[in-house]
Amino acid sequence: MHLKTKVSLWLVLFVVFLDFMGFGLVYPMFSSMLFLPDNSLLADKTSDHVRGIYLGILLAVPSIAQFFSGPILGSLSDQKGRKPLFLWSIGLAVFGYMSCILGVLINSILCLILARFIIGIASGNAGVACATIADLSEPKEKAKFFGLYSMALGIGFTVGPFLGGKFSETNFILPFVIAGIATILNWVLIYFFFKETLTQRTKATLSFTEGLKNLKKAFHMYNLRTLFVTVMIFCFGWSFFYEFMPVTWILEFKFNPSKIGLFYAYGAAFYALSSGFLIRPFLNRFKHLSIIFYSLATLGCLIFSIAFSSHVFLIWIYLPIINFLTALIFPTYSAMVSDSVDKNSQGEILGILQSVEAVALGLSPLAAGAMLAAHPHMPMFLGGSAILLATILFGLLLRKKIFLNQTKS
Repeated sequence: MHLKTKVSLWLVLFVVFLDFMGFGLVYPMFSSMLFLPDNSLLADKTSDHVRGIYLGILLAVPSIAQFFSGPILGSLSDQKGRKPLFLWSIGLAVFGYMSCILGVLINSILCLILARFIIGIASGNAGVACATIADLSEPKEKAKFFGLYSMALGIGFTVGPFLGGKFSETNFILPFVIAGIATILNWVLIYFFFKETLTQRTKATLSFTEGLKNLKKAFHMYNLRTLFVTVMIFCFGWSFFYEFMPVTWILEFKFNPSKIGLFYAYGAAFYALSSGFLIRPFLNRFKHLSIIFYSLATLGCLIFSIAFSSHVFLIWIYLPIINFLTALIFPTYSAMVSDSVDKNSQGEILGILQSVEAVALGLSPLAAGAMLAAHPHMPMFLGGSAILLATILFGLLLRKKIFLNQTKS
């Protein structure tokens, strides 16, 4: 790989790192802002049910925005190039973080929801990042490079919750300031050092309903729809569990923001380590379909079983295992989807994948937020059940051989 190509790859990974650092910042913060009694974002008499609904909205809005923006940004990057779309989306993210700061200053949950929507639109550049990685990858390297993508994601989600947890104990503004400054730095680096990776440009008609069209396309692709359905149910269950763990920790173990951030960072660090290094022997030795099936089955059983335990020390044990399994699943199915089309269609197909992920990640918090008051272990029950359902569906359709016809399948 040439030096300029390496620079472009690492800059894209830095974009991913910052995107997920910004996402991770809020996980300790929003749960604490809404559920700890000494915060004033909501009135003291607000019920846990209503607090859960607001938390669900705050967590869902970015994914819903990404659902609409991701396919558009991905397709535009196939037409205009990767670099212009990176610059536009990163600039929008800076505005989103400034809006978050305003929301905290004026103590407005509506302003925070709007700011999260703006950040979600900007994070639609995930499809552009994946397309860029595909541009730079040889077929045999694709799963490994998507593993690096997941590693950057994991590192971002290690740093974000840790900073969010530490700083939000005394100041909810500072984490957003840090994220904004880092995003400005990222824009400068992309502008001066990123080398365009798209070699042949295409033309396409774009619309704001592209996400809905992508869902329709996903379920009409005979060779891919089984994988897309599996991804959607998996992401639904994963979001239900991972995004609402802090509420369980607050209600059951009385965790403060710092401790929530510490455990998120601990789990995400294992995700990054697994994505970058630990999963490589599995990717090289086992077929993609086998990796997805057995990882889903193990992950679903583990998450479901956590609901029957209330010991704090078990968090230190199950988080590394869960994050290792997740690190196996994400890059494997991303590589399979990418391998299904030629290089000139990477933005479109990965935009479709992003739409499938985003609709699940957007709907799940809305459903979960309303159910949180029923039982503190609800994230484990429903998250584990959804992932097991994805496993069963995947296994049944594999037996009928309704799937990709690939060399590694």
